[in-house]
Amino acid sequence: MDYAIDTINAMDGAPEHSAAQKDEVITRISTLKNLLGELEKSYLENTPTDTAPPVDPEYIAAAGHS
Repeated sequence: MDYAIDTINAMDGAPEHSAAQKDEVITRISTLKNLLGELEKSYLENTPTDTAPPVDPEYIAAAGHS
């Protein structure tokens, strides 16, 4: 989170940024994208999935439930 906040802060004053400052911000954003991708991957790998098969709607209708 600190890196994300630092990146946002680096964007302050964007209209007056030099080429070097723009390059730094673009590099920070690229790094942040990679970090978020890794975070998403880790999250998805460590959360349980729905292991129960879905109930067939025809079964529900046949059983008299709606």
